[in-house]
Amino acid sequence: MLSLGIVPDGRFQIRIGVTHQDTQASYAMEIDELTYSSLNALHPLNGDRVRLSPYPKWDPYRNTYYCSIVRTTDAVRETLYFTCTKLFAEQLQRIRQLKSSLIPGYELVPELPLADAANEAEPHRTGRMSARSIRKAARYLMIAGLLALLCIQVKDNWLANSADALKRDMGELKAAATTESTKADLPQSIGSLPIRVEPVPVVKNIAEVQQETAPPQETAPPPPAEEYKEYEVVEIGAEQPFFGLPKGYVSLTFDDGPSPYTKKIVDILTNRKLAATFMFIGQNVEHNREAVAYASEHGMAIGNHSWDHSSKLTKASPAEQAANLARTSKLLESITDTPVTLFRPPYGLINKSLISSAGGQQLKLLMWNRDPEDWNADRKEDILNYFHKVSASGGVYVLHEDRLTVEALPEIIGYLKEKNLKFAILK
Repeated sequence: MLSLGIVPDGRFQIRIGVTHQDTQASYAMEIDELTYSSLNALHPLNGDRVRLSPYPKWDPYRNTYYCSIVRTTDAVRETLYFTCTKLFAEQLQRIRQLKSSLIPGYELVPELPLADAANEAEPHRTGRMSARSIRKAARYLMIAGLLALLCIQVKDNWLANSADALKRDMGELKAAATTESTKADLPQSIGSLPIRVEPVPVVKNIAEVQQETAPPQETAPPPPAEEYKEYEVVEIGAEQPFFGLPKGYVSLTFDDGPSPYTKKIVDILTNRKLAATFMFIGQNVEHNREAVAYASEHGMAIGNHSWDHSSKLTKASPAEQAANLARTSKLLESITDTPVTLFRPPYGLINKSLISSAGGQQLKLLMWNRDPEDWNADRKEDILNYFHKVSASGGVYVLHEDRLTVEALPEIIGYLKEKNLKFAILK
């Protein structure tokens, strides 16, 4: 989510950046007043990064749609929920379906000017409003307020906006206000609220695909090069950030390690004669060097995920960026005796300065085009459902070293093998 506010002509607008496979694009979308008021009440841009869920849900108890955002800072990640309309849900569905018409790229276009910044004082509509508009606004705000109170008050105890709180209470809540009047006032066609798609620069694909040695079985020493393996090594290009593989290939990548789960993930992969790409954080490496060595000894590709996973790396000076990356690469190389050639920016945030800093250290930018959001899952089935819903061919999946991911990994691998895809690690 890039911006939220009121444009000079008084319309409500949200601006988001979306990745589809090996493509990124920016959308400026007009939204209805009820959705805007409910979302804006969360002050969504008061954080370092905000992700808007593309999957609104229907709540039969409150007789309304709701959606969520995930707001992330260096120290906290929180899920917040807001009421939305059927129209907004249809708009997000339309965006999910816009895949083939986008132009590949990596830089989001500049934001359109808004009447007021959404992360400052709450914006007000410019110009005069009709009496009907004022009545509508009052009705929307009253409904949104009642629904918000119902979401957070249970048995006289006030709960924070969190995923767990909402899920516990969803089955107990009953509707206190109807949304029929709201539905009557909203447009019935998605076409009445336009979506503008703005293309961005092209990202080139990989230059070639080649094979290297196989991984060993669990704690066994590295096998000879001629041993059978079920993956290939893909050398990605250095000219542009890399998002996706050619059709017929798939790659699993794991962020934010090393962790207590690193060895378990490596063992699951090697038992199936597979390998993956691990993007390690420097601070974590300091406390878990053995896991890095174990992954390297078993044929995993290892990359740089910054020293501290700060969302402010793009705002740092070129010298600070270079020092951050160099410190991480130096530590990794001291453990693996292998040059580090991959860099994945924290949260996928990049700008020209960071691209230049990485290039100056011969680091290739590894992005992704499939995100199951395993870090936000409540059950392993939530992760598996994503794999079944999204085409896997050409996918570079971003996963994380979490318990549920480890539990789901054998089934993930089994499903991808059923699709007759060639597994790849990236270098």
